[in-house]
Amino acid sequence: MRPDRREDDEVRALHSVLGLLNRADGSAQFSSGRTSVYSGVYGPVGARVYDEKLDRAYVVVRGRADAGPAGTADRWTESAVRETFERVVAAQLYPRTMVQISVQVREDDGAVDAAAINATALALIDAAVPLRDTVAAAACAVREDGSAVVDPTLEEIRDARSIHTFAFAASDVSNIADLTSASICPIYVDSRGEFSVAEYDRCFELCARAAQRVLAFMRTAIEDKVSKESQIAGSS
Repeated sequence: MRPDRREDDEVRALHSVLGLLNRADGSAQFSSGRTSVYSGVYGPVGARVYDEKLDRAYVVVRGRADAGPAGTADRWTESAVRETFERVVAAQLYPRTMVQISVQVREDDGAVDAAAINATALALIDAAVPLRDTVAAAACAVREDGSAVVDPTLEEIRDARSIHTFAFAASDVSNIADLTSASICPIYVDSRGEFSVAEYDRCFELCARAAQRVLAFMRTAIEDKVSKESQIAGSS
């Protein structure tokens, strides 16, 4: 039994708010249980000369701590977001520009890198930055007994033998029954600790199925925001 009484393949309650940062071109807050991350997107804007890329936009990610200077964990999260969205943003449409992503972890109760990727996906959509595909991420922990649990809490991560974070393109996991590592190539993978091939494959499948649920949640969140904006525009 998990500490919060969830099933091994059950994600925590999801929550999001889009457009909460007034100065950003797009922003989102994404929460999974108590884990909460803010992401703000600025641009595309003109890049500094030494940052310019002649054939595409330069994607830069800045990780911020909720209090005090950024630490090692913040740099890991920053790297996860950067590696994911350098592959997803349609940067070739905006040569010699920069897309800046600012990520702030408000609370870390496990699976924070996945939450940061999900928050940034929503923020980029809110900013109308063209993407090659929508992205959703999930994390999984392998316990000492070899069993795997999706969307682990910080307590579960501390007791785990390994932790795995995957980000998937929506086109790869939507409406697909075969969610195995042999049939899908994830956009981002981070695996730490000791694990067997079978344990990795189990985590892969759990995270792919969790990503399907996250994508459905994102779709509803975006539709709700568009609906509210349409109502406001219609009443003005």
